[in-house]
Amino acid sequence: MTGAPPHFLEVARRVLNSNSTDRSATACAGAALAVLEELQKRIIPLIGPAGMRALFARAVKVTNHDFAALAPLRAETLADSPNVSETLSRVLADLEPGNAWAAAAALYSNFLQLTSSLIGERLVLQVLQRGFPKVDVTAKQESE
Repeated sequence: MTGAPPHFLEVARRVLNSNSTDRSATACAGAALAVLEELQKRIIPLIGPAGMRALFARAVKVTNHDFAALAPLRAETLADSPNVSETLSRVLADLEPGNAWAAAAALYSNFLQLTSSLIGERLVLQVLQRGFPKVDVTAKQESE
């Protein structure tokens, strides 16, 4: 599903699920948007707006291989459009709930992996822990 390590997929799921028990596609869209906003707030000071856009665009491209429904989001990131957040929300809300949650988790898992390759996993996890204090982002899956 994704090229990211399994623990990043688990972290992405935890972060997405941290504010909602609703499993609808609309809830997923809202959660994904909230995560994007928090990540932007925390990561832009480290890598700048252009770095954030580039990493997010790359994560969308990688994720689009497994989730073709993200094509409109990929087009927005390629165009460096200011409507990326709106498109992310719309695309996820239009999917079946299970697919929406899977696509969002894969997207953020890929984003975390790419960001980790740039600034290191430890710093990425620290940023996530500060942004999502209710979520244990350091716990690895039991299967590891």
